[in-house]
Amino acid sequence: MERDADDRLRGFDDHAANVKSTDEQGRPVPTVRRDYHELVPLLRHRHQPDGATASAFLAKNRDVRTTIDARLQLRLSQILATASKRSESGHAAAVVLDAATGEVLAIGSYPFPVVDRPVKAVEEGREEALLDRSRYGLYPPGSTFKLVTAAAALRQNPALASQTFTCGDLPDGRVGARIPGGRPVRDDVLDHHPHGTIAMHDGLVQSCNAYFAQLAMKLGPEALLDAAATLGISVTPGGSVERLRSTLPQAGYGQGDVVATPLRMARVAAALANGGVLSDAHVEMLDATAPKSGAPASAVKRERLLSPASAATLGRYMRDGVLEGTGRLLRNHPMRIAGKTGTAEVVGETSHSWFVGFAPYDAPATARRIAFAVIVENAGYGGAAAASAAGDVVTAAASAGLIK
Repeated sequence: MERDADDRLRGFDDHAANVKSTDEQGRPVPTVRRDYHELVPLLRHRHQPDGATASAFLAKNRDVRTTIDARLQLRLSQILATASKRSESGHAAAVVLDAATGEVLAIGSYPFPVVDRPVKAVEEGREEALLDRSRYGLYPPGSTFKLVTAAAALRQNPALASQTFTCGDLPDGRVGARIPGGRPVRDDVLDHHPHGTIAMHDGLVQSCNAYFAQLAMKLGPEALLDAAATLGISVTPGGSVERLRSTLPQAGYGQGDVVATPLRMARVAAALANGGVLSDAHVEMLDATAPKSGAPASAVKRERLLSPASAATLGRYMRDGVLEGTGRLLRNHPMRIAGKTGTAEVVGETSHSWFVGFAPYDAPATARRIAFAVIVENAGYGGAAAASAAGDVVTAAASAGLIK
């Protein structure tokens, strides 16, 4: 932030630009050209420091305010350090947003970056600490992406909430569905009983891969690609419709070529908590006069992902997923969490543990809701490691007075 807001903190813009120059031997060298014309009045009136011109320049508001809540940020860091102990790789990340404004209230990546000693980190073989996983870590989102597939369906036709598909027994003893022209889609190895013929509600609550694979096939690649692009999530390399067509069943439940960052998945939850309106995430307070829980600053890009009715439908499904489904670990949390677990398969390694959601579920329209995403790398089921950490995050937000 200090780098990005350098002009305002300094009080003037030097219009720095990379240019080519030559050294004493006439060899081409890159250099930086700066324009200091805004400082000319200070130089001209240097003997009248109390004059109007100098005073006006020095009186400029150079403040930069962040959206980060220091109390929640500190607690989030502690939660990630603890959660990382359940990770085989020792990595975890999380993001907490104000669902209505897109303000980043807390954001973290573990292990913590050693930004003051990056060269030493590389020399010691700890390059992984230099990656901000919360913003730049690309992971298969697993079943958390079912929220995107469901949103794509409701964008196409809200009546698809009632669309049914069948999850049955497979010849190898697993449960799932046979996909015409492709390999069978299997549900979790611990699912010993098929889910039967179900609609979107039970598909999401029980996190049925078979349901969302078949739903994605019904939608087609274009609808899923469009919804994911709105959310800034990559479902296929280069946005190739043909490639997505070949991986569509797996993409429907967040596998295949699908990758997302925790920040992007937090935005999904925020849009569902915010009546279907998607706001850009930002860490700088863009409108210093606006109250913390007020309307987003005008500079924040907002667009509609879903109708209010469809967003409310998916929000209710997420709440039921916590009360009755794969997120039951958080059933009794006092902040009434709505969420979706994710267990993202990784070839040759233990699955990543995800949990995305928002709270409080039943907050009044004028009250703040937070949206969040938590990933604990290679920690197994999303309903365990990530859900536990997410519950701690929501507790911390309530303790800081951010939600009630």
